Amino acid sequence: MLTQYWSEYMTALSFMTRLGSARMCSSEEIAATMRQFYAVGLTIGALITFPFALGIFSQHPWIQAWLWVFLSIWITRALHWDGWADIWDGWGSCARGERFWQIVKDSRVGAFGAIAMVIGILGQTLLAHELFLLGEWQVLIFAPVAGRVASVIIGGLGDAPEESVQGRLFLQGATRATILIQTALAIVTGFLLCGFLPTIYTVILSAGMLWAYLRLASIQGGINGDFLGATIIGGELIAMLAYLI
Repeated sequence: MLTQYWSEYMTALSFMTRLGSARMCSSEEIAATMRQFYAVGLTIGALITFPFALGIFSQHPWIQAWLWVFLSIWITRALHWDGWADIWDGWGSCARGERFWQIVKDSRVGAFGAIAMVIGILGQTLLAHELFLLGEWQVLIFAPVAGRVASVIIGGLGDAPEESVQGRLFLQGATRATILIQTALAIVTGFLLCGFLPTIYTVILSAGMLWAYLRLASIQGGINGDFLGATIIGGELIAMLAYLI
C-alpha cells in the first residue's frame, strides 16, 4: 500500500512539477494521480515558502512576494497558468461549442488571456506581499493545497467532452472517495495553518468559483485539463485573499 502511494505521488510530481523524473504513464496511473493532488500541493507550498519562513529577504516583503510567485511558476513549469489564460480567452470570446474549444486549445494567447495573466500574477504578488508583511507566511503553504484540491472537486463534478483525452483520464480519478478525503485533508490543513474563519471563507469563495466554472462547462459541453489548471490558480488566489478578509 505504501509503495503504491509513493508511486502515485512520484507520478503526480513528475507530471505537475519539475521535481519528478519524466516517464511514460498508463491511463490508470494518470487517473490515480488525482489522489495525490493534496500531497503535491503541500509539497509545492512548503518548498517555495520555507526559505522565506527562515528569514531570507525578511526586510524586503516585496522581493519575497515576487520570488514566491516566481518559484511557484518555475517549479510547476507554468502548467496551470496556461489553463488559466486559455479559459479566460474562451470565456471572454463569448463563443460556444466547437469555436469555444478552438479558442481554448489555441497555443496563442488572446487579449482576455493576457488580461488574466496580469490579474493573476499581479494578484498573487500583492497578496503574498501582504501576507509576508503580516508575518503570516504559513498561508502561502496552504494556498497551493487549496487550489489543487479545488481542481479535484471540479474534476469529480464535471464531465469531459468527447475530444478531451487527457482531461478525461484525470476526471476518472476524481472519485467520490478521492474528493471526500482530499477535501477533508485540505480543510484540516486550513484550520491548522490559517485558522477557522479564513478556512471557511476559502470554502465559500471556492464554492462560488466552482459554480462559475461548472456553469461555463455546462454551456460548452464539458471540462478539460485547462479547467483544472484554471481552478488551481483561482483556488490559490482565493486562499490568499480569504485570509486577508
